[in-house]
Amino acid sequence: MKKLIIILFLFLTLVSFKSSDVKGTFKTKYTSNLQNEGIAYYRKETNYAFSLLKKQKNKIDVELSTNEKVLILSIAFPEVLRYDSYSDYLETSSNKILYVKEGKKGSDFSTGYFQMKPSFIEDLENYIANNENLKQYDWILIQKKDEKETRKERINRLGNFQWQLRYLKVFWHVAEYKYQNIDFKTTHEKIRFFATAYNYGFTKPDKEITKYQFVQKFSPGEMTDTKKFAFADFSIDFIKTYSYFFNQ
Repeated sequence: MKKLIIILFLFLTLVSFKSSDVKGTFKTKYTSNLQNEGIAYYRKETNYAFSLLKKQKNKIDVELSTNEKVLILSIAFPEVLRYDSYSDYLETSSNKILYVKEGKKGSDFSTGYFQMKPSFIEDLENYIANNENLKQYDWILIQKKDEKETRKERINRLGNFQWQLRYLKVFWHVAEYKYQNIDFKTTHEKIRFFATAYNYGFTKPDKEITKYQFVQKFSPGEMTDTKKFAFADFSIDFIKTYSYFFNQ
């Protein structure tokens, strides 16, 4: 009987050791894969951002043509990763009053799916207003209103998804015009530059935008200790992973 108990004890010890060894191996392997899988590290977050856009497909189909949908959406897709409806509502509610009253110096905040700032729209409007070649897009300009009323209208538009789509489309055409002399070798090169210009600021010098393209400072959250990628990495991933849905 004693022998049987001893044998059983040794058997259970051996099984337990092997089991913990396998778990340790799996954990190491998983961690290793996590470090090597690149942008897929945030697949849960990108899938969620995609689901938000997916729900808006009818509006997207109205505003963007089939051959431009994926490209235009891709440049702002990284911003959708940071969109949170609850915090967006709270921030917009408190900041829009300051903006209307004092302008971008009083408050310049990101809002909506594409995290657009009032200053971005102002820059877009100014660029359109000062370029005859872009006159066809002057419908985004707010006409015949005083300064405060203009700011109010701008903020109201930013709170509307369709208007953000329109602004994004106009930005695309502004970028096409502004960077027409850059020799992009591939579509991905072009998207990487446009997305960086969208995030970093299209009024910045081209050399600065080029330099910033691969700077790894962006992640879906704003925590400092999370894995970082270049902003445009998520744009390229959007094209590779989700374009099938919008190419219809």
